[in-house]
Amino acid sequence: MDFSIDMLSLGNADCNIIWTKEENADYVTIIDGGNPKDAKTIIEHYETYIMPNISSDSPILIINTHPHSDHIGGLIDLVHYFKNKIARFYYNDPTDYIEEAKRNEIRTLNESYRYSNKRVQKLFESLKQSDDLSNVLDQYGISKLSAFSDSELDHSLFEFVGPSKAFYLEQLGYFTNIDNLKTSGSNIQPESEINEVQEGLNSCNIVDEKNDASAENLTSVLTKFVDSSKRKYLFTADAGIDSFESAESNGYDIRDLHICQLPHHGSRRNVSTNWIGNFNPNQFWVSANGSKKHPRKAVISCIKKNLPNCKTYSTYKSGTLNIKSKPDLFPFRNWISADAL
Repeated sequence: MDFSIDMLSLGNADCNIIWTKEENADYVTIIDGGNPKDAKTIIEHYETYIMPNISSDSPILIINTHPHSDHIGGLIDLVHYFKNKIARFYYNDPTDYIEEAKRNEIRTLNESYRYSNKRVQKLFESLKQSDDLSNVLDQYGISKLSAFSDSELDHSLFEFVGPSKAFYLEQLGYFTNIDNLKTSGSNIQPESEINEVQEGLNSCNIVDEKNDASAENLTSVLTKFVDSSKRKYLFTADAGIDSFESAESNGYDIRDLHICQLPHHGSRRNVSTNWIGNFNPNQFWVSANGSKKHPRKAVISCIKKNLPNCKTYSTYKSGTLNIKSKPDLFPFRNWISADAL
């Protein structure tokens, strides 16, 4: 099994397209759909670089890692575009696990705290987008399949290494806790001004200072691919330290990777010096807009200090990133070489 992998350049939004070849068959796996406006870019990329090279009946598999707008936003238009070419749609929909009474409380909270509580607003938006996506899937008779590490897959194209269902439900309980929602979102403190000099000098200390990914982000699906040379590729979405610890405690191998996606656009909140070393990839990839936080300079500097042979590539510097696990299997697309950060 071999891959041509594209990480699309969408700013601080995610879409990874993995074109898989297995025994003369082609499969296309799309992980996330960016923001709503990004669907057009994703479809144009598919039509230009992939569709002309595969048969019209090649299956499409879609994974939504979690329902934040920069991951779920473009998926409705993608479903309308691919329709019944979608062979599998994997998605842990929080609305499937939240009782209607609690959803009504969240809806009421959003009406009361619409302008003062960002966390309530974001959660309400996520639930609405989840409903909208479910409705369009129903329109085409496409079933939602769970994307837990303990879900059974009927193929070997990839593996879900996190979250387990138990971990997912635990995090869901945290970010839908009504009492916490009433107070936490209105008390979010802005981060201190970023000191560019200290980012380089004390990079690993800064990275390890605040690993506090939100519970919503910790539910992100972790997807692992393995090529014919047994090299491992891990897509992390917005997952964090607790996500990785949970995956490893459940017996999944997520160390010594060939390529690893830096989680949450390279934020310092979602990775640590320890996990930079555990991942130990040949390359880190990050979808980011190039702001001071995404990717965080301290994260990039800490990678360089601990993994001097590892290159980090970002969509904001190089545009869409591509790698082929076996280049002679896939067509030449006349793309230039990417420059590392």
